[in-house]
Amino acid sequence: MRRWGEAAVALLVNVLGAAGALLIASRTWQTIITPRPTPLPDVATSVSGRTVDAAPTALALVALAGVVAVLATKGVARRAVGAVLLLAGAALVWRALSAAAAVSASRAAAIVRAQHASVTGSGAAPRVATSAAWPALTVVCGVLVAIAGALVAWRGAAWQAMSARYERPADPQRDTSRASTALWSALDRGEDPTG
Repeated sequence: MRRWGEAAVALLVNVLGAAGALLIASRTWQTIITPRPTPLPDVATSVSGRTVDAAPTALALVALAGVVAVLATKGVARRAVGAVLLLAGAALVWRALSAAAAVSASRAAAIVRAQHASVTGSGAAPRVATSAAWPALTVVCGVLVAIAGALVAWRGAAWQAMSARYERPADPQRDTSRASTALWSALDRGEDPTG
């Protein structure tokens, strides 16, 4: 039961980290304010985490796929899945930290043009306001995925595999009877079973 408890904790921590990163990536990480000539108001464009950097979303999906992989594998393969989860968590932390900085002025202008085709700036560079909370929470999610991956890599080989529950247990008596049946079958065919 303890092994299943470890597996459940690792999978739950992984799901929390991956699902949290996916949810956080849909939030507004940055706001681009484009100044316009005086009678017109400035245009504020909200930029989600996916727009700032798509890598955290992809890494979170890898972490979610890891849940199924952990359940479907055993032994060394499960340890390899744990190592992949550990790397995905570390990469998620790294990409979240790099996405915390404001986008460049040229990229901000391109994002504004893509979302508001009718907006033309006054030539002034757009201002970018960043939210530090969402990248920080993504770092926490990445740490959770990395912890889950480390636990799977360290202890996962000892956990029971999903399919092991449906496998027939080894029966030495049945194996002996199969061997003797094979001997009699060889004699019936006219073969020498000792040869």
